[in-house]
Amino acid sequence: MRTFGPRWFKSDSLIAEYSDHFGQAVTRQKQTLALNAARVEAELASKAKSEFIANMSHELRTPLNAIIGFSDMLGTLNISEPKRVNQYSGYIKQAADHLLALINGILDVTKIQAGSMTIEREPMDIAPIAQSCLLIVEAKAKEKDIMVASEITADMPKLYADPLRIKQILINLLGNAVKFTPNKGRVSFRASPASEGFVRLAIADNGGGMSVSDIETAMRPFGQVDAGFNKKHEGTGLGLPISAALAKLHGGSLSIDSEKGKGTRVNVFLPVHDLTQIPPHSAQRRH
Repeated sequence: MRTFGPRWFKSDSLIAEYSDHFGQAVTRQKQTLALNAARVEAELASKAKSEFIANMSHELRTPLNAIIGFSDMLGTLNISEPKRVNQYSGYIKQAADHLLALINGILDVTKIQAGSMTIEREPMDIAPIAQSCLLIVEAKAKEKDIMVASEITADMPKLYADPLRIKQILINLLGNAVKFTPNKGRVSFRASPASEGFVRLAIADNGGGMSVSDIETAMRPFGQVDAGFNKKHEGTGLGLPISAALAKLHGGSLSIDSEKGKGTRVNVFLPVHDLTQIPPHSAQRRH
């Protein structure tokens, strides 16, 4: 006699079939999410580059127009007006220097993205480099009545770094701090040992600060927090990503602590020349 009943013997095959369908569904969902993420990332990158090109067109025109304008004015002067000749020549020189800085920034970003940026490391003291960078931003700080403080701790060891690139990092960060700090504000620079064979260069200000999303934008190549033609501050927005990339090339890192309305602190960690130079009691944990 044939007996009929539940087909329990097929349960394993059903589970396997359901598992297979479920696995395929999960795989498709992951692929969809990955494609959407890639599309959003590409759109953000494209938008950032478009904004960068638009802003750069404006940034490049400004010094070029100044050079052309003052050159034309020089052509109308005669030799009997040496003061004006010197004045206009000075304006042309300033505009040309600004233009060169813009072009150098673009070239640096291109080299970094292509992986062709090189550094030449050597044992170096931070004090003379920091002093020269502070002098460079001093004039702008005085214009805004900003107090600039500097401290290099007594136990600060030598760095093992490229002096030219370290100067570039500090000029970028100090320049940003002064630029985004209001009149009668405060900017500070501090160099001190950190743990694990690194030193910390900290640049702080009491400016407007940034939100988490602002920081993400500012650290992205071609990203600008204050974008568009109605932006309050001049600049390409390349300083932070270039500085972060240069710190990374040294085997170090760059981090930002900031909050809207409470200012910003940028920490740059760089390797030391001799690990034995760091006293154990002064070592601080890296964040």
